[in-house]
Amino acid sequence: MKNKSQLLFILTIIVSFPSICFSEQPNPKIWESIGYNSYYNKKIIRKPSDIPLVWTYKIVTDDTREKTIEKVKKYDLDKSIKYKDYHHDVLLWEIDCNQRLLRVRDYIEFDKNEMVLNRYRYNDNEWDSIIPNSRGETLYKKVCVTQEKTLRKKK
Repeated sequence: MKNKSQLLFILTIIVSFPSICFSEQPNPKIWESIGYNSYYNKKIIRKPSDIPLVWTYKIVTDDTREKTIEKVKKYDLDKSIKYKDYHHDVLLWEIDCNQRLLRVRDYIEFDKNEMVLNRYRYNDNEWDSIIPNSRGETLYKKVCVTQEKTLRKKK
């Protein structure tokens, strides 16, 4: 009888909180994991100055969703209701591979139906140093170091 109660309890948790067990991940043909529910788009954009632009995708946690709802509620109650379906963020990063710097160019918040909740565009914002052992460094290694090795092999 105790095992049935435990099983029922576990099933109740799974059904009540599907995001814990069934977090929908982006298409693996396009997006590669960089850890912590974050992914980068393998189709890296090159600019003429040879500073790559790369999109990242981060799945929003329940905690982040709740904090964002509370923050938005302070200035726009109607908009905060839309954030109940807040699912992921997509950021466009610009990476200076030679100087080990990065900065955000575009930040977009999406709901679970791929509808844009909010978008922020940044023009000429400050460059940030890449912090060791961070997702920024992981992204740098995937984009700059891996790309450099690939380019050397092709020559």
